[in-house]
Amino acid sequence: MMRVEAIVRREKKWDVAEALMRAGIPYTIFDVEGIGGQLGVTEVSGKLFQYPFHEKCAFIIVIPEEQVERVCEVIKESAYTGRPGDGRIFVSEVKKDIRIRDDSGE
Repeated sequence: MMRVEAIVRREKKWDVAEALMRAGIPYTIFDVEGIGGQLGVTEVSGKLFQYPFHEKCAFIIVIPEEQVERVCEVIKESAYTGRPGDGRIFVSEVKKDIRIRDDSGE
């Protein structure tokens, strides 16, 4: 199993959620705050502003390894604006998965 974690613009939250749902990919979503690669700098109407943080949205998806590329493509296509701050996708291995309901897992 693999974990895909995507941090995207908050205004793209529902676009990404809808694309994942259409693709049949289960996910967990939550709102987050951080400064990322822009270090809190945002351009508004051609002027730069420094913010203590940016509001973003995070998706966590745990899937079989063979689905990782497809999931990343769905996220990239639905989160893309072409501007700095579109987000990041992190992929890591899940070493253990325990279902609380019946204590089963991998």
